[in-house]
Amino acid sequence: MDVENARTLAMQVGTVIATRRKKMGLTQVQLATRLGITQDSLSRMENGAIAPKFSRLPELAASLDCAVVDLFRQPTRQTRIMADAVADELSSLPPEMQALVLRMVRDTSRTLRKLSKK
Repeated sequence: MDVENARTLAMQVGTVIATRRKKMGLTQVQLATRLGITQDSLSRMENGAIAPKFSRLPELAASLDCAVVDLFRQPTRQTRIMADAVADELSSLPPEMQALVLRMVRDTSRTLRKLSKK
């Protein structure tokens, strides 16, 4: 992999980390503390200045409640459209109900993924 491709991948992974962290309602300090790294290191990771160490990917994924492969997955246009539609539906609900719906969607999604692997 050339330097430009490595930089692009680091930026993509960093964007996923930042997006998932924010969706979980975590600050950089909170996630960095969970990972045992500095907030500055996490910030540089999220900005694509550095890439997470390969050995740290499982811990990072677990902290973000996802699989390692999800750190590399870029949403499709259709996924973004659907996510925006769900966000529109949730916007009129109070935060605690939004969190409940998100947990329901996450649980349903996990169940469907497991069923689709059988």
